Amino acid sequence: MSAPLVPSPLDYIGRGRFAFYPPIRLAGPNSWILGAGSWSEVQVINAQTGREIWVPRQYIGAVGDNRDALVVGLTQQLDFRAGEILPRANRRVIEMPLPAAAKGDPPIKFHHAGPAHIIGIRLEKQPRSTFQKAPFRVGVCVLFVVGLLALFVSASR
Repeated sequence: MSAPLVPSPLDYIGRGRFAFYPPIRLAGPNSWILGAGSWSEVQVINAQTGREIWVPRQYIGAVGDNRDALVVGLTQQLDFRAGEILPRANRRVIEMPLPAAAKGDPPIKFHHAGPAHIIGIRLEKQPRSTFQKAPFRVGVCVLFVVGLLALFVSASR
């Protein structure tokens, strides 16, 4: 028998107003009313502008009660772009280390006159040499001979 479904935190809000934390960027004022819902999304209606937005349930967190209003936590910062909710892009900057010559030496010239150096890389498998094959063949022959001797010994009894 399956277990009963756990109610969503949004079931406790009802038709009251609430705010998202952190607020959804570019979606207007942060005052919302709960609309319809499905198993994967929740419809919220902006209380001041009337704009309807569908928010995926994966971004909905816990519901808390502030002194003035209910607050619905979001699992990550969201943007309202092109009529849909998208996670806010975190643009990270990776600083490249300076070359060793940049500490006062004249700059290094990377231009090379003439064709580039080519390094041969072989992608196909190399055939085994006879030296590598020999121990394997000897081992197989020894096992075959031991097997034949064991067969003759057991047949002679």
